[in-house]
Amino acid sequence: MMHRRVSSSSIVQRWMGLIGGMLAASSAFAASSPKAPYYHPHRLVQIEAGRRLNLYCVGSGSPVVIFDYGHGGPITVWSKVQPAIGKLTTACAYDRAGYGFSDPGPLPRSTAARVSDLHALLHAAGLKGPYIFVGHSLAGLDGDLFADKYLPELAGMVLVDPSIEGQDEAFNAVLGSRVRFDKIRSGFSRCAAIARSGKLPTDAKDVNDCLDRDPHDDALARRVKDQWSMSPALWDTLRSEFESIYPGSPSPDQDFAGIDAAQRDWGHLPLIILTAGHSSDWAPASLRRRVKAVWVSHHDALAARSSRGRNILVPDSGHYIQLEHPAVVVDAITEVLKTARQDASGKSTP
Repeated sequence: MMHRRVSSSSIVQRWMGLIGGMLAASSAFAASSPKAPYYHPHRLVQIEAGRRLNLYCVGSGSPVVIFDYGHGGPITVWSKVQPAIGKLTTACAYDRAGYGFSDPGPLPRSTAARVSDLHALLHAAGLKGPYIFVGHSLAGLDGDLFADKYLPELAGMVLVDPSIEGQDEAFNAVLGSRVRFDKIRSGFSRCAAIARSGKLPTDAKDVNDCLDRDPHDDALARRVKDQWSMSPALWDTLRSEFESIYPGSPSPDQDFAGIDAAQRDWGHLPLIILTAGHSSDWAPASLRRRVKAVWVSHHDALAARSSRGRNILVPDSGHYIQLEHPAVVVDAITEVLKTARQDASGKSTP
């Protein structure tokens, strides 16, 4: 059978565009959001000697909802959802190691390292479980492994267009090609070198690739986002997270094997997966339907790990559902929260 081959260079160009856009993506959809609270540190929780993570909580009550974001973040991607959930219960977001106001963590920043940090953070902060985990994109892998390792500590989970282990192998089978990521890794390294210089870039390409700039930003947002973008630890973290999950990297994520080996039945865990209808738009037009089918089927399989798991398609949304259609995410979390509280009170049966 003949396969249309997609050139590596065309896909790499798309990824290179994401290097500059991954941090700015939130601003494009959330210019009017109440993001100011995210532009200063809140509670700096020590999770081990010499290392603290920034934790921002609103509201009160239980179970605690903890938000985690995708590769590149930043924490502001939850600015349209966290305040609404804070009206219902305790809602917490945090900067992963190397991001925002958190200290960097030891490399590599693998799935296992991130889950270990999150577990330590929740306990060091004195946040009583069980928790509802809400993760977007890359953080879907974190939720997967967290559930495998700490299922009794989870009251529910909502995964927003989550990444899946081995997703690129599945996509490569459809695309008929394997992408090399040398240019992408060199882009992270270039931005890290600029950050280490301590001088804001002036070259237009470097500004576009390495700074999180948006015309709607006020002076505070611009200053803080430049501070984030000029952190060498951020770019080292971005490169490490990227290298840990994509094939063709020097050290592909051994946690994929770990996640596969650890996979367990999640029992009756309240679980909702939200799948973006347009998250395959990065693929060539002739292959998007097949790429989308791969994405949906993997999300269906993820939802099936709980007897109460559901995969809900959000047809008119791109990858950042929480920014384009925040009400959909709020509704999903609210539903899982309600079920978790019924379970805790003994009023609901699986």
